[in-house]
Amino acid sequence: LHSQVDLHGQAVHVVVVHLGLIRASRLRQIAQLERFIAREVPARAPLVVAGDFNDWGTMVRREMSGMGLFGYDGPVQPTFPSRMPLAQLDQVFARGMKPVGLQVPRGRIWWRMSDHLPLVAEFQLPEPAGR
Repeated sequence: LHSQVDLHGQAVHVVVVHLGLIRASRLRQIAQLERFIAREVPARAPLVVAGDFNDWGTMVRREMSGMGLFGYDGPVQPTFPSRMPLAQLDQVFARGMKPVGLQVPRGRIWWRMSDHLPLVAEFQLPEPAGR
């Protein structure tokens, strides 16, 4: 899913993904994602890529940083399984803006909706040129 949103007069591209369970599949999907971004998102445009990356290790983080996309560099925020989260399979990566916060809402209302808890990410956009 790809969308372009307007945040305070700045266009921000948002891509949502759900990667496969098998490592080789995830690598192929990340390569497809990289081609999609190169084709559909202007090189200097702020970009958020978020979703269920199904990665129990650091492979996705390495691959995304190789594309210039970086996540919040703070404590791990477990999202899976929702009733007793042990791993952060869900991630939010960005370029062109600074990640400043990441949190996971807790409680019955959230774990009843999905087997994953949601992530709430906060980013700081740079000041637009000319302001």
